[in-house]
Amino acid sequence: MKTKMTRRDLFTSILGKIDTPQEPTDPLFEKYRRKIYTGRKFLAKVPKPNDVPSKNPELERVNPVTSGLNVYSGVWTDRQAIHLLKRTGFGFRKTDLDTIIGLSMTQAVDLILNIDQTVPSPPINNYEPDEPDENSLPYGADWTQDAFVTNGDGNDTDSNRIESLKSWLIGLGINQDITIREKMTLFWYHFIPVDFNFVKNSSNEHITGNSARACYQYIRNLRAFSNGNFKTLIRNIATQPAMMYYLNNQANTKNAPDENFAREIMELFTLGKGSNSQYSQPDVIQAAKVLTGWRVQNLNTANPSTDFVANKHDESNKQFSPFFNSTTIQNNGALELEAFIDMIFAKEEVVSQYICRRLYRFFVYYDIDQYIEDNVIVPLAQFFVASNWEIAPVLERLFKSQHFYDMANKGVYIKSPFDLFIGFLRTFNISTTVSDPSNHNAQYYLWQIFNYLLLDMGQSMGNIPNVAGWQAFYQNPSFHEYWINSNSIQRRFAYIAYAFYGINFTRNGLDILIKADTLQFVSQFDNSICEDPNSLVSECIKYLLPIDLSVTQKDNLKTQNLLSGQSSDYYWTDAWITYSQDPTNETNKLAVKNRLDSLFLTIIQLAEFQLM
Repeated sequence: MKTKMTRRDLFTSILGKIDTPQEPTDPLFEKYRRKIYTGRKFLAKVPKPNDVPSKNPELERVNPVTSGLNVYSGVWTDRQAIHLLKRTGFGFRKTDLDTIIGLSMTQAVDLILNIDQTVPSPPINNYEPDEPDENSLPYGADWTQDAFVTNGDGNDTDSNRIESLKSWLIGLGINQDITIREKMTLFWYHFIPVDFNFVKNSSNEHITGNSARACYQYIRNLRAFSNGNFKTLIRNIATQPAMMYYLNNQANTKNAPDENFAREIMELFTLGKGSNSQYSQPDVIQAAKVLTGWRVQNLNTANPSTDFVANKHDESNKQFSPFFNSTTIQNNGALELEAFIDMIFAKEEVVSQYICRRLYRFFVYYDIDQYIEDNVIVPLAQFFVASNWEIAPVLERLFKSQHFYDMANKGVYIKSPFDLFIGFLRTFNISTTVSDPSNHNAQYYLWQIFNYLLLDMGQSMGNIPNVAGWQAFYQNPSFHEYWINSNSIQRRFAYIAYAFYGINFTRNGLDILIKADTLQFVSQFDNSICEDPNSLVSECIKYLLPIDLSVTQKDNLKTQNLLSGQSSDYYWTDAWITYSQDPTNETNKLAVKNRLDSLFLTIIQLAEFQLM
């Protein structure tokens, strides 16, 4: 009699007979991995009233992280140095690694935080010859101080200048130095953002032709304060022309107070929405009154400014809630803004902890459990206050800490599109500088293409989803997982492969090729590494993946790619030696290049490449 078997039983029976060799377990993985979800669970007992339920037990660590802010005293190898470079920049170049690996950890962090105040050359007229400048500004000239005087003029040119600004910012990211400046500029931009097109469309006087200039001034301000004083930055932001238009404080008047900026400066920029932030709607109303009367002046001149206009200001006394110690800000004209900023920052614990959480989630990881809150966030916040709101000392303490280099914080952070794509371009030393430096149209167009690709993956300069920034940096419960969905994941893999294989296009009479040169990449390594396929695979993994792979995985990569399915290592070694003895021989060159291309393409298509 035949036994009736369900489809599930059949597959269970078949799979159960497959003998899969088990690799030795990585002790660090076992220590810090998240529990594997094994299906819906049912309560084995009725919970007690005092039990604290876990938010998501299937994803908790097997063992909690126990490292804190004590200075890291472990080994300083390529792995630790690469971790620091990736978290403080967009990818890294081998020259960056060579620089800091020759230093101590402390010296390396000091170097990365040592930002000078050099202002890069401003964006220029790159949009000609496609479209003429409506102000007759010459091709290649700086447009940042070139104002449109008459309201309503310069609409098309202003749109071109906005795209010019976005492209310029991408260029700065690609060509960044070893310091944290570009990463911090992105941090501030996502944390205190303005959307360039929203500013342009705000329908205020003279904004039609001058919005790009206001947005440039805003970005330049963020760069100047990249690791400076947070309180000073907030005061400066409050009257930045671009922010005045973006959150409508330009229209805030005593007869019609606008609460937009008043709410966001508390909810998003300083106090947050945590349980210890208990400002109220009446506080928002009073804050809006404090902020009345500020107006952007002279936008149609080379040097616009935001000034206080007394007859637009609410002259009542402003009474705040017990959360602000029932503070009353007396009618005092322009000085009320200073009093308001002081009142917010008097809530030292709330402000400092909120900012430190945001910094932690941007530079380390999104998961802040109670231990990390007590042993990283709280002491870091206290240090922030003691440092008089200076950002640099806070970053220094974080990047020099045991916690930052903890294995639990490596290979767990989904790369943002900037980290993924710009990091890929930089790590592979892909040239993005056009052959003719005077062809500004072609150069900016190349950067613009990159910004479009980034936008397609969910992040780009100048385009922000809302005043809260990108969800991945703040939104419970998924945080960085917001970068990944059914559409974006395909684009993330496709655009990396696209640039790897090569992007060819012609712009303004110039042929441009963007392509990874795998031979050039491995030529950075010692010849002894290149000759040995085992060492070469390990070295490439070290540069491209945040965590190491198993011996079995490495052997598979080697065999399938460098050995083309053969079993002996000399199959690669002989090919490399033959090539290195005569690099001009195209046959010898292709023999190694095709295998290198296959190896690198396989690595960058691994899921681990999406992490840092």
